[in-house]
Amino acid sequence: MILIFLLVRIVGSYKYKNISLLQNSLHPFFWRAPTDNDLGNGMPDRCAIWKNAHEEILLQSLDTSVINNTAIIDAMYVHNITQTQLNIVYSVYGNGMVKIKQTLYPSGSIHPELPRFGMKMTLPKSFQYLEWFGRGPHETYWDRKTSGKVGRYSGKVWDQTFAYVRPQENGNKTDVRWMALSNGSVGLMAKGFPAFDSSVHQYPYSLLDYTKNSQRHGKIDIITGNQIDWLIDYKQMGVGGDNSWGARTHDKYTLPMDTTIYNLEYALVPFDKENRLEKLSRINIE
Repeated sequence: MILIFLLVRIVGSYKYKNISLLQNSLHPFFWRAPTDNDLGNGMPDRCAIWKNAHEEILLQSLDTSVINNTAIIDAMYVHNITQTQLNIVYSVYGNGMVKIKQTLYPSGSIHPELPRFGMKMTLPKSFQYLEWFGRGPHETYWDRKTSGKVGRYSGKVWDQTFAYVRPQENGNKTDVRWMALSNGSVGLMAKGFPAFDSSVHQYPYSLLDYTKNSQRHGKIDIITGNQIDWLIDYKQMGVGGDNSWGARTHDKYTLPMDTTIYNLEYALVPFDKENRLEKLSRINIE
């Protein structure tokens, strides 16, 4: 049953106490909605090869096993356009926890930097209550985070959206040890090994993407939707800002596709209102 549960498009169905935690499947994600600075330095065109990579990767192999009552699913993918390989290992425990390790192997060819390296999933819109232990309470980024103090924060998912004049990437949290979404009855925690970056959006994340010649406005066109998009990243590139008309993000805040191997590791832990999140966050998963 565990293997069947996970192989429904690999974490396409996830229930806890008969409540669906996912609205659609968990999948790798490499794109970010361009910021004003990104538009100024040509990121959308330069990095366009990664925009649809999550839809273009092909499954090369799939191995399954059971070790110490834990189901292991090891999936290897390739992105034919760049010849980049992606390995995702799922460890599924009997209590419902799923540990995920995602590793990206560069091809050795020259390709533009990654806008982000992570995963995206969609939860029902009722999962609007948020708690996290990491930097906050406002949005922070790899190169814009010293004002965000590490601590425990909470709020509504919608309140994490900053209504920039033009819709764009927003609401990211850095150095997150754990983050949890709840509908008030049950919820889902992501626990980092050791930490991750993350953002939540009460609308499809794609609404933030740039559309040429559009006149959209962040306070008018970005409204609550029927879903919660949750992005969990190893990192996304910094936002830059030396100027907005050509300066790129400093190299040390980018994700170059050279010989670097990128790893993201975290666990998904379902919970109910009887669970104490700080206790769950200390669970040791081998």
